[in-house]
Amino acid sequence: MFRKSTAALAACLTLASGPLQAQDAATPALVASAPAAATVYELPDPASLTMPKLDFAETPEIVDDYKKYFYFHRADASFAEAFVDIKECDALASGANIYMGADAGSIAAASAQYGMLAGAAGGAIASVAMDAIFGSAARREQRRVNMRNCMGFKGYARYPLSGDLWKQFNFEEGHGRKKEGERDEALELQALVASGPKPATKELGL
Repeated sequence: MFRKSTAALAACLTLASGPLQAQDAATPALVASAPAAATVYELPDPASLTMPKLDFAETPEIVDDYKKYFYFHRADASFAEAFVDIKECDALASGANIYMGADAGSIAAASAQYGMLAGAAGGAIASVAMDAIFGSAARREQRRVNMRNCMGFKGYARYPLSGDLWKQFNFEEGHGRKKEGERDEALELQALVASGPKPATKELGL
């Protein structure tokens, strides 16, 4: 019911370098020709996974961070379907474009806003320094927004979580991509939560 086309999903997302470009219909964004010997990813039995802890005592400080720390859930999603959905949204939300450092457009925009800083450092050193200062946080925020848009498009609701519990089965990326093994382990737990019992906490808007 909630399976959407990759082209439609792409329209929901915005990467650091600009809107994600729709691809030719003959070459869907998530379909690639793999070598004959490619290993097929084996999804574990959900019974073998431990459900992350989701209960916490709400405080004003935790509430202030709900835009950063949250999880997804959809009542009719199976574990396998939730994993495919989260894996796809993760791929779209954290594409390679946002991990390649500052491009010409972002450097120009930052230079206009932080002219004295950019002008003082000069050249490649300025680009690296500005990306280290401003780029990492922006990329983390970009991924969060894209995940929210993509999962909302697939019919998942968003629920709050405290930062310490969120970090037990989630990850942030700013300066580089998470190793695939660790990434898949986290996505498996996120899928377990997304397809598990309906949360008792209030639903957050997407």
